[in-house]
Amino acid sequence: MSLSYTTRRNLFGNLCNNSSASTLSLADSLMNIAEKRIISSRDWDFLWRQYTKTTVATEQSIKLPAYTHKPQSVYVTVGSYRYTPIEVTNRRDWDKLNSTTTNSDICTHYFVYDGSIELFPIPVTSGNTVTFNARRKAKDLTIADTSGSAVITTIATSGVVTTVTQSDSDWGTGMIGQYIKIAPTNAAKGGDGQWYEIASVPTASTLTLVKTYGGTAIATATADYTIGQLSLIPEPHDSLPVFEALKIYYASVDPDVKKSELYAKMFIEGYDQMVRDHGSKMNVVVDDGTGQYDTYDNPNLSVTL
Repeated sequence: MSLSYTTRRNLFGNLCNNSSASTLSLADSLMNIAEKRIISSRDWDFLWRQYTKTTVATEQSIKLPAYTHKPQSVYVTVGSYRYTPIEVTNRRDWDKLNSTTTNSDICTHYFVYDGSIELFPIPVTSGNTVTFNARRKAKDLTIADTSGSAVITTIATSGVVTTVTQSDSDWGTGMIGQYIKIAPTNAAKGGDGQWYEIASVPTASTLTLVKTYGGTAIATATADYTIGQLSLIPEPHDSLPVFEALKIYYASVDPDVKKSELYAKMFIEGYDQMVRDHGSKMNVVVDDGTGQYDTYDNPNLSVTL
């Protein structure tokens, strides 16, 4: 079960047998801190996402989304051609490259600076697609779940876009980036019980999903749904911030050495499993000091002439 903001804080309260407002507020802070530490500890595969922007004629700089880190790669699509520019890694070289104003849609270089991608040459045409891959940033989970029972008039997919339409009019643009789950039932038109990220909310009664809906299309059926904030950490590892927060809670607020050690152990075991599931697949160990690699040659350290 993926943990939304509400279910995560309720789990903390149940495990420590203290669901007071002050305790749950502290838990929110501890879990948000823990999540950011976990997210920043490795180059997790689930953090990377592809984004697109469009060029504006005579404008060299394209603002990056505030919720992303420095892009790993960039390419510019002009008609049927894709140009893959070379990254310039320091300001001095970038300034030298731009010593003379050059305009062209054939992008040869880019530079990431102050939250923007700068392109060289300067684009001459508006509307060309700039595609880049960047790591997402974790943001605090602070918004309580929204649950309701509405007549879902449609969940339909056209091409790769899934639109959800309801009979009520209480959805808002603040839900973009949150997730929706249609509760599963034994009925023919029940949901599939999976969480889907919300890409946009065109109206108060419609929203579109980032990924295509995988359940059976719904047409005019009353269904229970939940909209909530989810961690960037995927299921089943999204309980790690809870274990880390409980470790700290029992080491300071309500001292209990055994419980603190228990949750520390659960965190370590869960983190190690997440490394196996989502960490780098490359083995970069040459010698870890145990001697177990002494009888094996690393072919990457050999040069054949």
